[in-house]
Amino acid sequence: MDTLTMEPTYRVVLGDVNRFRIMVVGAGGTGSTLALFLAGLAFHARQKGIQVELTLVDHDVVELKNCGRQAVSLQAAQVGGVPKVADLALRTNAAYGLDIEAWPVKYEAGLARDWFHRDANGSAPAHLIIGCVDNHLGRQEIARTITAFDGRIWAIDSGNEQHSGQVLIGNLTDVSRIRLDRLGLCRGLPSPYVQEPDLLEPDPAAHSQSCAEMGDGASLAEPQSLMVNRMAATIAAQYVATFVLQRQVLQLGSAFNLDPPTIRSRLITAATIGQYHQ
Repeated sequence: MDTLTMEPTYRVVLGDVNRFRIMVVGAGGTGSTLALFLAGLAFHARQKGIQVELTLVDHDVVELKNCGRQAVSLQAAQVGGVPKVADLALRTNAAYGLDIEAWPVKYEAGLARDWFHRDANGSAPAHLIIGCVDNHLGRQEIARTITAFDGRIWAIDSGNEQHSGQVLIGNLTDVSRIRLDRLGLCRGLPSPYVQEPDLLEPDPAAHSQSCAEMGDGASLAEPQSLMVNRMAATIAAQYVATFVLQRQVLQLGSAFNLDPPTIRSRLITAATIGQYHQ
């Protein structure tokens, strides 16, 4: 009779932290929806005595083609020239009484120096940067940030195609620093760009159209699922909720497909971690 064996799983525990600084880079289909989710999370966390500071970064302005597929307002599109992050911050701050910051600029690695913060006693809040960009150049800048702050900033990368996508989380470029112990705890995880280095390379199959244009029925591109960005944002938001409310990271990443709807997560095990030491 065969014996069923279960490989032990591990988790990362952030420790006793009650302050979180979260930056969302990209306010397109995924990033704009995620911003709404995180605003609600920040309000909920505040009731529990947890401080969540949100910063939204994107240099694009709201256009009519964005409405419906992205969580931006028709009013901003009609006015014209309104940065997406300004529209999102204004509406979510008004809804929840928050102080979300809007940075209407193109993200570059150097911006992290102005964002990363230490308290007067020298301790640092937990920092999390979330990439919701659709190109390798934006991801390269986030990857440079993770390398520069190796271990001090956690990163989530969220990306998708027409009907599928993935969410990855990690904080280390130097994977030799990762440790597993007998208590089921893991110290650090490989950054999303160590897990999937191809994210930093040009996609030979990528179309030049934006997400909004890919969803336009008049476009020659294959129509993008109306819900694919929302699904990516939902999974990323769940990762952030676990990060903030439970102060834990429980998996390396999750991949999903909407045709048919399925989701698969990669748990933290000795085998999954070990492949990055090879």
